[in-house]
Amino acid sequence: MNIRRKLLVALGACALSAPLVTFAQGFPSKPLRLIVRAPPGGTDDLIARLISPAIGKVLGQQVIVDYRPGAGGLVAWEYVAKQPPDGYTLSLAASGLAAVKSLRQETPVDPFRDFGWVSQVTSFMLVLVVHPSLPVRTLKELIALARSRPGQLSYGSSGVGATPHLAAEYFKAMAKVQIDHVPYKGAGPMYLDLIGGRIEMGAAVVGSAMPLIRSGKIRGLGVSGAKRSPQLPEVPTIAEAGLTGYEFEPFYAIVVAIRTPREIMGALSEAIAKAMSPPEFREQFFRIVGSEVLFNTPEQMLQVAKKEAELIDKIVRAANIKPE
Repeated sequence: MNIRRKLLVALGACALSAPLVTFAQGFPSKPLRLIVRAPPGGTDDLIARLISPAIGKVLGQQVIVDYRPGAGGLVAWEYVAKQPPDGYTLSLAASGLAAVKSLRQETPVDPFRDFGWVSQVTSFMLVLVVHPSLPVRTLKELIALARSRPGQLSYGSSGVGATPHLAAEYFKAMAKVQIDHVPYKGAGPMYLDLIGGRIEMGAAVVGSAMPLIRSGKIRGLGVSGAKRSPQLPEVPTIAEAGLTGYEFEPFYAIVVAIRTPREIMGALSEAIAKAMSPPEFREQFFRIVGSEVLFNTPEQMLQVAKKEAELIDKIVRAANIKPE
C-alpha cells in the first residue's frame, strides 16, 4: 500500500469514527443518476454496478447507472457539467478528467471550474497485455520486438486520454519504442479486437483484464504499480521488468456539477464512505475490480485531483503526447 493509499484509508476511518451527519434537508427526494463515460464491459461498468446499489441503500433512493460513452469521457463529463447543481446527477470520473486540459487542445469542460469533487472511490493499476500469438512472454521481449518492427505493432485502449492510454504512452516513451495507438469507445470493444487478433497489444485496468488473462485469451506482461497486483502476482511490475522508475496508479472518483451546495456534496461524500466501509463490500470490490476501496472528503478529493493533474501533465510531457 503506497503512502497516498494509507493516508486516504486513515482519513476515511477518522471520518467514520464520528456520527454520520444528517443529510441536507430534503435530499435526496428522488432517484439519482450515475453517469458512466464508457459502455458496459469495462472497469467503469464494474465499479458503477458495484457502488450504485450500495450508495442508493444508504441514501434511501435508487442510483441509476446511465452510460454515455464517447470522446474519451468528454461526452459524459460535458453532460454532467450542464446538469442542475442539485446533487442528483453524479459522474464516475477517472484521473483523465483531472488532466483533461493537458490532453486536449480544445475541451468543453474544465476539471476544476466545472466540477465539484465529491469523493475518491479507488485507485488502480493498469496492465500491458498482448495477444497470445505475439511471440513475446516478457516485457523485455516485447520491447525488443517493437524496436525491430517500429510502427508495425498496434495497441488498443479505452479511449484517447483515458488512463490506459496514458500508461501505454508512458511505457512507450520510457522504452523508446514506436507502437501505434488505436482508441476505442471503452474497454469492451478493445478487448473484442484484441482477442480477435485485430490488434496485437492492449493497455487496460487489472480488474477487467484479469479474467481474460486467467483464461489465456490474452497475456499480461507488466503492471503499472509500485508493487505487483495481488490479483496478478505472477505478472511483474513494469519497473521490475526493466523500466526503472515507472509507476502510475490513477484514481476513480465521484464528481458533480460545480456550484452543487456544500452540504449536499458533504452528504454524498459521507454516503459513499458509509456504503463502501463494510468489510464484505470491500472484499467484493477487491475481488471484482482488483483494487482497494478508498474514500475521502470533497476538500481532500480536490487536492488529490490537483496533484494527479500535475503528475499526468508530467507524463504527457515525458511521453510527448500531443493534445488532440
